[in-house]
Amino acid sequence: ASDQLIDEARAAAADFLGASRPQEIVFGPNMTTLTFNLSRSLAHWLNPGDEIVVTRLDHDANISPWTLVAAERGCTVRWVDFDVEDGTLNLDSLAAALEHKPKLVAVGYASNALGTINPVKKITEMAKAVGALVFIDAVQYAPHGPIDVQDLGCDFWACSSYKYL
Repeated sequence: ASDQLIDEARAAAADFLGASRPQEIVFGPNMTTLTFNLSRSLAHWLNPGDEIVVTRLDHDANISPWTLVAAERGCTVRWVDFDVEDGTLNLDSLAAALEHKPKLVAVGYASNALGTINPVKKITEMAKAVGALVFIDAVQYAPHGPIDVQDLGCDFWACSSYKYL
């Protein structure tokens, strides 16, 4: 009975998020733990000299998992800056970081500190153009706007259900 309930919840979440199938949905205690778990799962795929991109606009929960795994695997971390005048992510800074062909780009959909909503579809397209995987931290955005992970084209999307309360 509990397996059926979880399967139903997974199907409902897939429908809500626009996932292609329920098996793409993973439940966990919170976004921070899930992101750490994902970073550990991807660690074997990273080699010394590979690059990971994070932003200065993100919550630490979307920075520390990636910087820690980068340090452990000998990877370089590239930082994307934001415009201090309007709080938007600097896409020129992102483009410069992408010139180094990173393996992963981690970005927040919305800033927890400023409320800025990032153009994650454009960011995903830019990252995919250089062959990077894309992780989107949608904790701050998910309860406030429409979600379609297939349309965004990201590889990983994380949010916390308690934000919907």
